[in-house]
Amino acid sequence: MMLKLVNKNVIERFIDVRDRTIKIIESLEPEDMVLQTESFVSPTKWHLAHTTWFFERFILKKNINSYKEFDKSFDFLFNSYYNQLGEFHNKNRRGNISRPTLKNIINYRKYVDEQVVNFFVRNEVKKKFEFDLELGINHEQQHQELILMDILNIFFHNPIKPKFQSKMTRSKTNLSHEKVLKIPDTDFVYGANNKIFSFDNEKPNGLMKIEKFEVQTNLVTNGEWKDFIKSGGYVKPEFWLSDGWDFINKNKIDKPLYWINEEQIFTLNGISEINDNEPVSHISFYEADAFARFCDKRLPSEFELELILSKNPINGNFLESGFLHPLGNLGNEISYYGDLWVWTNSNYLPYKNYKSFKGLFSEYNGKFMCNQFVLKGGSCITPKEHIRASYRNFYYPSDRWQFSGIRLVNN
Repeated sequence: MMLKLVNKNVIERFIDVRDRTIKIIESLEPEDMVLQTESFVSPTKWHLAHTTWFFERFILKKNINSYKEFDKSFDFLFNSYYNQLGEFHNKNRRGNISRPTLKNIINYRKYVDEQVVNFFVRNEVKKKFEFDLELGINHEQQHQELILMDILNIFFHNPIKPKFQSKMTRSKTNLSHEKVLKIPDTDFVYGANNKIFSFDNEKPNGLMKIEKFEVQTNLVTNGEWKDFIKSGGYVKPEFWLSDGWDFINKNKIDKPLYWINEEQIFTLNGISEINDNEPVSHISFYEADAFARFCDKRLPSEFELELILSKNPINGNFLESGFLHPLGNLGNEISYYGDLWVWTNSNYLPYKNYKSFKGLFSEYNGKFMCNQFVLKGGSCITPKEHIRASYRNFYYPSDRWQFSGIRLVNN
């Protein structure tokens, strides 16, 4: 069965997604795109090159015997973690790659884009390679989100705190209503819809008996987080997992990552007053779990969230909205997608009878199934087309630079 591609010819989607990446970085200067502020952050220039390398290495070099590489050194510089391809540059030192220049990387993108389009236009058996291209498109969409995550961190470390963009969010008076969604006992078939693209970690389908539960329709807000802080949330060990308690004390953590203080926050729109009604963001799993304990509630399982997502339309605050900041529900408008990736209490593990992608793609997801937790639902910087109910994002419990938040389940 061939995959059903979303409303467009796969080549048109390839061009659209590649163009969107360039549009995302339009406001950046070359100096912005070479910095690496943390080991988990990559320079924008590296993202631009790596996503291009992905298409070159896994489509062009793989299928065209006479293909001429743009630059042979790029196989070492811009491979991320594919050990089967040999050695690659230390990920902690991507900010050291001052050369090749940004101009050269942009030319590299143009060269590879043209080669990919020509390959699929002239190749009579292009259906054979369609999955590889679809995977590359989804990989690029993941890096669109990573570019914005990383540039937020880079600008946050800049003493003058520059803006990535200037866009108004909602006023402080906009408040969503407190609501609870009740889910009855359900026999739920989880996992990917096999008629559309999905990653290997979303497969195979399985049956899960989910006991009835009640979930908050709103994400936890900044105002609620201020109450947590004022009540001693960061200084009372009874709320914390042992590893979490060690983590916040070792790193002197007493507030969400991009809070400057309890009144100001740094966002892609610059420094602004904290809106108490907006969802609290850039929270680690440790913090999410501690807050749930503080509230005498719990985090949802990935299957509980997937059940909810599967029954609701994919609407919400995504990359396309342009806010690049979580807004929360407004009045009776309730969405379970977008705004923030929601932490679950589920370890990132393979489903029963899981099989990784074949060949080099076997390293895409499966080898990371250790010591991480699943997040669901997408964020305000996730492309809407990229998300689905079965999508399993994953981060280490200490990670905070992603756009992550909390949706609580009543005990």
